Amino acid sequence: MHLLRSTVCLSSLACAAAVSMASVLLAGCGQQIEDGSFGPGGSGGSGSSTQTSTATGTGGAGGANIEIHLRSSTAPFPHSDGLSGETPLAHSSGIRSLSLLTDANDTAPLKVFDFGADAVEASYDDGADTLVATVKAKTLPKKTYTVARVVHNFVRYRVAATAHMGAIAAPGEFDNLQVMSDGSRVDGTVRDHGYFEYKFVTGTLSFPLSGTNAPVPEFMGSGGFSVKLENGEWAYYFPVNLPIDPDITTDIKVVLGVNMNESFRWQDQAMPGYTTGVFDATATSFEPVLRFGANSFALTVE
Repeated sequence: MHLLRSTVCLSSLACAAAVSMASVLLAGCGQQIEDGSFGPGGSGGSGSSTQTSTATGTGGAGGANIEIHLRSSTAPFPHSDGLSGETPLAHSSGIRSLSLLTDANDTAPLKVFDFGADAVEASYDDGADTLVATVKAKTLPKKTYTVARVVHNFVRYRVAATAHMGAIAAPGEFDNLQVMSDGSRVDGTVRDHGYFEYKFVTGTLSFPLSGTNAPVPEFMGSGGFSVKLENGEWAYYFPVNLPIDPDITTDIKVVLGVNMNESFRWQDQAMPGYTTGVFDATATSFEPVLRFGANSFALTVE
């Protein structure tokens, strides 16, 4: 998953590295669900998708529930890209909606859930398990879907960095927020895509910057996924093989699992005062960030 380098003229220290990171694809969006089923006996399929257990719930009022979770881990992961990396100190995104398409040309996709302005904020911290939505199985049609569309309202992330100002090297952190979709409520205020709040913090000093012109990436990735800004919604599409059975009688949990170990990855530069393995920036430049997102993805049914 590649970062699109920003061409925006950087006018402050806070913007120097932060605006580059603003153009990232959110964690996990470049990964592919190999297979998975909502239904009795549903196979987890090939690759990293597995069915880990059998549901034990009894459905309850209104029939069986399908819980959709996002679960994150920072367990050690073998990186072979030759880049330096760090595990974000904090990372989350606001998930607005999930739609399923029978194929790429489906003009009437199934809207599984849509929270509009009030997205569910899912954490990518180690061990985090976020219940994103619960739907009744009987409200879904019996179909097989091959494409998923997920809309994100915003992303927050915090990474360690060192800022260089002449002969001074100041270790600190970038604590950043970017709104990705129009009409997104963030911290009590509705914002449109492109709004950002970037802040570099070192010791007791803080260098904040906010605005409305942050870059919003749109691109094709490997594995069949793509990222698009459609009618003010920042959405990524990825292939699935997902049969749905509305007649299940026990509750099930669908878990989207991601590994985030050292998932913020950059290329070190041979500059005076720079340190290998440290993300370095100045008021006008930053080390190129080439990857930011999940190292691996697994779909499990519990």
